[in-house]
Amino acid sequence: MGTPFYLRLLVIELGDFTIRSETPLAEVLWFVGGLLLLVLLSTAVLWWNRRAQKDPFI
Repeated sequence: MGTPFYLRLLVIELGDFTIRSETPLAEVLWFVGGLLLLVLLSTAVLWWNRRAQKDPFI
């Protein structure tokens, strides 16, 4: 059983369509590494500030 005619009207033919990455893998890895470093440093600062302050409710 084929595709109904009304669905074929909604399809756009793109021809020979390929996706090529324009961004080198090394740049993506540097970005991910920098993002991970930012998350780790932010977590460390928040943890350090939480430990440095006395809890007023103790």
